[in-house]
Amino acid sequence: MHDVPPWVESMRGVVLAVVWTVIVLRLPALWRARQRPVWAVLLLLAGGSLFIQAQVGAWIDTTTGVAKAGELAVTLIALTDFAAVWWLALTLRTVDRPTPAWLRRAPLVCAAVTAVAACVLFALAAEEHRYGERAEGVWVAYAVVWIGYGLVTAVGAAAVFWRYGLRMHSPALRASMLLLAVGTSAEVPYLVIRAVRWFDPEVSPALALAGFWCSFARFVLVAVGCSLAAIDPLRKASLFWYRRQRIYRLWRLLRQATPELLVVTPRSRLSDLLTFRNSWELLHQRVIDIRDSIIFLRDGWASPELLSEAVRHADASSTSERDRLLATACWIEAARRDALAGAPRRHEEVDQGLLPEVHARESTMPREITYLVRLHRSLASRHVSEFATRVRPRPQDALG
Repeated sequence: MHDVPPWVESMRGVVLAVVWTVIVLRLPALWRARQRPVWAVLLLLAGGSLFIQAQVGAWIDTTTGVAKAGELAVTLIALTDFAAVWWLALTLRTVDRPTPAWLRRAPLVCAAVTAVAACVLFALAAEEHRYGERAEGVWVAYAVVWIGYGLVTAVGAAAVFWRYGLRMHSPALRASMLLLAVGTSAEVPYLVIRAVRWFDPEVSPALALAGFWCSFARFVLVAVGCSLAAIDPLRKASLFWYRRQRIYRLWRLLRQATPELLVVTPRSRLSDLLTFRNSWELLHQRVIDIRDSIIFLRDGWASPELLSEAVRHADASSTSERDRLLATACWIEAARRDALAGAPRRHEEVDQGLLPEVHARESTMPREITYLVRLHRSLASRHVSEFATRVRPRPQDALG
């Protein structure tokens, strides 16, 4: 029908393969109310693509004995698709602002009314007028209803996606919303071109081809945008899991020296590796555990003299940032060894300047994890080991 490159169908197949993969991977979204809408829309998009094939349409025509009944089925699937994307946009809107009940019900009501109108007009239209190149007779009413419904759903969805796409802080979700915004916006010129062709079939073939590209762009961008939004929770959970594993050795090292802080029995290493649920909470708790242990070591076994010695030992480093990190690692390692050896606690007032830096909010968690990983490397370094060996046992410990 259109002079399009052969790669178009290949790309459509790749997009559908990606969509089905995301649907399978994100099956747990069925049990999470906030993640369920985008998963449901993806399933509808992928499932609908299976039913709009020419073979399916021919089978419907043969089974029902009604000419072009297969195209009517495609129409019903398409209007359901339009309504689902609009509903997804309105679901997103309800997250941060109240949405009137009539607006929440609008996608379902509009889709139902349009579906009934399409079926009635299909039945009333002469067979030769159904899905013809030119809208004639009763089919003129069908064209008006279909174009009007498509414009309402496209503009309604695009307005929401543009609004949130430009405000999202998460790069992945921003990309998802902008893809959905561009995809639903591309539906508008497609519908306008389709209307022009229905009432003036002699238009330039280039215009018909432009309409096809708008429709294809809508399919690809909406499918990819929904896939990104659906996979984002899994991406985040995997990222938080990875960060939690990066600081496991530091956490274990410090927890071994501060068993008094254990409230529950720690998970085994295997169990920790296999735990993916509540990944952000577990990561945040691990960072808190590390900091609690460091503060506990400072309050129990650090002294002004120890911190001063740690600073002097780190003075040979090349940069002030490394000096501070190395000095922090020095006193932590010395205090940790004292705690493991059962040395008496000092309870001395010490400067808090050499406590680890705090970047614990989600937006700065990458910096936090990077810092803690560097701290662990410093704890395991030769310079820190030499310092801890030199200052422990200190003369005060021998007297205590």
